[in-house]
Amino acid sequence: MNMNFYLPTRVITGRDCIRRHAGKITACGTRAMLITSPSAARCSGALADVTGVLDRAGVPWQLYETIQQNPTLTACQEAAKLAADFGADFIIGIGGGSPLDAAKAVTVLTANPGMTQAELYSLVWPRPPLPVICVGTTAGTGSEVTAVAVLTRPDGVKKSICCDSLFPVLSISDPGYTASLSDRFTRATAVDALAHCIESFFSRKANHISRCWALEGVRVLAGQLAFLVSHGSQALQYENREALYHGSLYGGLAISVTGTCYPHTIGYPLTEQFGIPHGIASAVFLPDFLQYVQRLDPVLMNRFCTGCGWEPDALLSLIRAATPDCTLTMSPAQIQALAPRWENNKSLINSPGTIGPEYISALYTKLFGA
Repeated sequence: MNMNFYLPTRVITGRDCIRRHAGKITACGTRAMLITSPSAARCSGALADVTGVLDRAGVPWQLYETIQQNPTLTACQEAAKLAADFGADFIIGIGGGSPLDAAKAVTVLTANPGMTQAELYSLVWPRPPLPVICVGTTAGTGSEVTAVAVLTRPDGVKKSICCDSLFPVLSISDPGYTASLSDRFTRATAVDALAHCIESFFSRKANHISRCWALEGVRVLAGQLAFLVSHGSQALQYENREALYHGSLYGGLAISVTGTCYPHTIGYPLTEQFGIPHGIASAVFLPDFLQYVQRLDPVLMNRFCTGCGWEPDALLSLIRAATPDCTLTMSPAQIQALAPRWENNKSLINSPGTIGPEYISALYTKLFGA
């Protein structure tokens, strides 16, 4: 039985956890650079909580709050320049996946001034990254417990970096922060977390530990998504939001072992070219993925269903009902232009069976073809 696992991240969640564990935050350094988006950290209350802790401890901090969805390498380089000039010795990311991923990249770029795109993606860094703390404000990313940062390069293509030294030293969040999210955003992040769990379970790299987390994540998230579909996010109580957040952490823990499969990677062009939020762009391919693995390995599918308590048809119906609309049309030429991206793609190789460019092009045509 494969039980291999590595996670050097301390995870803390709960009501008012930032204030109650202030010492663990301030122990990470003496000058902090805060990385976030223009609104999420402020609206959720997380930014005020973090800066309050730093101010009371006398820890100087500087704020960079212009990270947009799908963070660009250019923005990360700009933030790193400010952090280096400020003399920051640790980074705090506050927000959803975009600010948290950006914060991880900033730790590398701050420690290595002037680093180029090629040097960053080479994973050969002269100096180790600065410590990073992740404060999550959405229930979906899982970035709080992974060593991955997905960035948008200057050519508009999303590409990840993955290195053990990018694991946060501390993941800390009050699930109540997610109450500021809209219904659409709550669903989009939740189905993203569900995709993490499902893809991880069927990954070629899955082991006993990752599958335990994946199954628990599906069980928790599917139950909360069913409630969301029936009642809407305005009916969510703190306990519901806590369950969603914990479900997203299960998904993050699972993919920290396995990475993702094809739904995540092939969703990137929907985000890059059409502005579809990442969670929706991944979840729209989930029904096909479930049907594919059911055909490929019905025994493993049965194990999955028994473990999470959901039958395939019921889970498919839930995913379709919970995923926000993703209506777009692509020409054959647009679909064919993407084909080179699926050659020797790591997430496709990580998927069970044999998935090639032809399969993905046919799936794009089925879902979005003119």
